[in-house]
Amino acid sequence: MIRIELLSETNFSIKSLDLYNRKQAVNKVYRKIDGEYALVECKYTEDWDLNKKRSVAKRISSDDHITYIALDNDKVIGFIGLLKQLNGSYMILDMMQVSSEYRGQGIGRRLFEAGKAEAGKAGAEALYISACSSEETIAFYRAMGSKPASDPIKEIAEEEPFDIQMICPVKD
Repeated sequence: MIRIELLSETNFSIKSLDLYNRKQAVNKVYRKIDGEYALVECKYTEDWDLNKKRSVAKRISSDDHITYIALDNDKVIGFIGLLKQLNGSYMILDMMQVSSEYRGQGIGRRLFEAGKAEAGKAGAEALYISACSSEETIAFYRAMGSKPASDPIKEIAEEEPFDIQMICPVKD
């Protein structure tokens, strides 16, 4: 049984992502062409080495994040990291992942719903997402009710120019 829990010192450590499988083969990405987003071929594989896993573990367990983790027994198989500090009416979704062998089982949806609920509790009107432009990632966020941001946060958009800036209202 997969559990979703708030990250704490009792269920997470710097080594909790050591066995995490971040691998994702990307074939198509969205790029802005003549002012409109279009899918274009762009093949690469995203994969994290141990240093990256430890860096992410440190980041999502820091005091400036609220993070929910998905656990299979005591193994971390996914997470959603939110920045505690609101940016206007937005809570920033800083990072969200599901281990590759667990994708397609609704775990991402459960993590995302936990993130939306947390944002609502914090008084945010929407989650703000700087989303990887891969076809699968954008399809997921759209399925969750996200739409392109009409007024992107400039600093975030400039930091990741190929990401698609999206928002998802926290109340339906």
